[in-house]
Amino acid sequence: MDDFSLCWRIAGSGSATFVLGLPDGAVEIHTTYIGDGLGSVLQAALDLQGGSSSAIAFLPAEPGGTCLFFGGASSCVYLQVVDFEDMSSESGRWGGGRLRWSGHVSIDHFVRQVADMAEGVQAEYEDAAAYCAAWGGIAFPEDKLRLLRDRIDDDPGRLRRKD
Repeated sequence: MDDFSLCWRIAGSGSATFVLGLPDGAVEIHTTYIGDGLGSVLQAALDLQGGSSSAIAFLPAEPGGTCLFFGGASSCVYLQVVDFEDMSSESGRWGGGRLRWSGHVSIDHFVRQVADMAEGVQAEYEDAAAYCAAWGGIAFPEDKLRLLRDRIDDDPGRLRRKD
């Protein structure tokens, strides 16, 4: 599926919403600065673009969190968005998961959406210090964005996926 968008909105110091916009609505995920959710999403895009058949992105939300599970990647990947109530305790970490959305998404489109989303976030802030202050002390994942952009081919229709 190529008909989706991604958005990252910092709502206050150390609080953000990650939005997966779909034709039939949006999946909004609250996350906090106790982890680097934006960096985790960028890393998942890098892994998938680099040829991995699976990836995970974690968006923490004290004490719970949401995981984006990617599996069975080829040109498309099966994505499951799952909320967990308690990701801070070892005994209850993976218990009680609640599926929020699942479906196939185009890797090419996902990678481009992630890069565009991260560039949009970067453009909102005057400099790295301003982003760091807004995001509770976590630096913008500049190296991951640069690497992802370097891998995207100039041809607007194709990515150089390393298979």
